[in-house]
Amino acid sequence: MIALESCKKYEYDIVREKIKAIFDAFGGIEKYVRPGAKVVLKPNLIARKKPEEAATTHPQILRAVAEICKNAGGNVIVAESPGGVYDKAALKSIYRYSGIEEAAITAGAELNFDTSVTKVQNPEGKYLKTVEILTPIAEADVVIDLAKLKTHGMMVYTGAVKNMFGAIAGVDKAEYHMKMPDYDSFADTMIDIFLSTKVRFCIIDGITGMHKDGPTAGEVIETGILIGSDNAFEADRAAMDIIGADTDRVPMARAAISRGLMSKNVDEIEITGDIDLAKARAGASGFVVKYNDSLSRLHFSDGIVGRALEKLMKPKPVFTKLCRSCGECARHCPVKAITVEKGKRAKADLNKCIRCYCCQELCPFKAVKIKKTPIAVLAGKI
Repeated sequence: MIALESCKKYEYDIVREKIKAIFDAFGGIEKYVRPGAKVVLKPNLIARKKPEEAATTHPQILRAVAEICKNAGGNVIVAESPGGVYDKAALKSIYRYSGIEEAAITAGAELNFDTSVTKVQNPEGKYLKTVEILTPIAEADVVIDLAKLKTHGMMVYTGAVKNMFGAIAGVDKAEYHMKMPDYDSFADTMIDIFLSTKVRFCIIDGITGMHKDGPTAGEVIETGILIGSDNAFEADRAAMDIIGADTDRVPMARAAISRGLMSKNVDEIEITGDIDLAKARAGASGFVVKYNDSLSRLHFSDGIVGRALEKLMKPKPVFTKLCRSCGECARHCPVKAITVEKGKRAKADLNKCIRCYCCQELCPFKAVKIKKTPIAVLAGKI
């Protein structure tokens, strides 16, 4: 089941009322948070972005959930590992810049600065039977996933399941990109990581979303919804339906459906709340989803020829004139495919590039665009 609420603005009283309605639809917050429970809220704080940029979970969402959990007697901690360096200075900067610091203080929640990791068992994992995740998440009694509704250059869509990739500490994320460079195995890895975190409830912040070149370089779009569920896969399935994303072309959705974790047909999901899917779709009608699977649509992906074509057809990162030679892309490239010379645009060695698009994701100046190759454009017209 999911709870779907219409919410057009980040006015705190309205946001809190809507989020309370979501929890109430599942039996109330008391069903999940007992007095004295250690409650970890995991927002999406992918990079140092302002709330109005729609790249991060809005602070009013976090404040509302934190206050509701505090009123139920929970001890609330905000924990996240953003892209890039994971240390106290980086956390302090992103908490403050994103508005999360003020929201947490107002709500009486604690900000996590413990950068240690803890190994957890993950028997449900396909590839990862043990995972090292952030210690506060590993030690939590309750984890609540506060995701943002966005597109994603590599994974097409990012929501509740993908948000828990932030349970992996800092640059350790790069190892997963190197070990699982193809999109399908990376999607299964994301699912394994999500399962290891034992999320009890999720809320997707879709009051505003990011479309086109998400998750950080896209455009803000008003979608006017909040989605909540104790099943993140169902929440993501509904979100993809609302924004018009084809689950056959979203790697995480494909993998989750094949593993029996997600409903292929959205009509199989019970929906409650003050808005139905049809009205939610209408509100998000301008949402643009970009795909990167022209090759698989042509069914040429098997064998040596298919793999060669795949490399030719996958969209590539292009560094625009907005590039300031800061070197962030090179520092975070998992396969060290990027070089930067002072005063010149960054360059990517496309023979090394695994098309993870971390360069686009973590560029502070939105200088990286993901461009389809001419052969991919041609394939898309077939």
